[in-house]
Amino acid sequence: MAKVGLKHVVAAPLKNDGTYGSGYVVAKAIKATVNSNSNDVKLYADDGLAESDKSFKDGSISLNVDDLEQKKYADMLGHTYTEADTEGGMPETVVAATHDVAPYLGVGFYGAVMRNNKVSYMAKWLKKVQFAEPNDETETKGETVNFQTPTIEGTVFPADDGTWKEQAEFATEEEAVAWVDKKANIGTTGTVAEDKGNE
Repeated sequence: MAKVGLKHVVAAPLKNDGTYGSGYVVAKAIKATVNSNSNDVKLYADDGLAESDKSFKDGSISLNVDDLEQKKYADMLGHTYTEADTEGGMPETVVAATHDVAPYLGVGFYGAVMRNNKVSYMAKWLKKVQFAEPNDETETKGETVNFQTPTIEGTVFPADDGTWKEQAEFATEEEAVAWVDKKANIGTTGTVAEDKGNE
């Protein structure tokens, strides 16, 4: 299987009852990297290895996107957001404080894959993610334009039922978008973190 694309990065706040709040498109996708960490526990008995545990422990995600708007940046990191007041001359602002706690989010995206010369669309949903403050890098313009785009990184946790990721493969791009949007509660009545179906 060859991966040949990435699109439609979405997120939705994970509530205490296991449902997701209203989701949103984070930005246009450039790159998404998801790594998993496994437990490495071994039980020795009778001078030999008797049991081992290689189950999922946690993971990490790195999202490189074309932009991270003020409101979405605040929502993803738990910062205080204030809309612009054009009449009062106040700009759109975000205040980041030391006591801010980034919320748990569901995060999804999809990409095209090629298998046996046939293109399909693989959609993925990470059930519980907490992002960390991204680095803030800016450099002066040189002789040539060097586009600088934000990368935000986070930790992937298992949901309360022990599952941490869902993925589904579709024949059409429209089906992949619809699946991801439903997981993120975009244009639907709600989704549940423990839902194991593709519906």
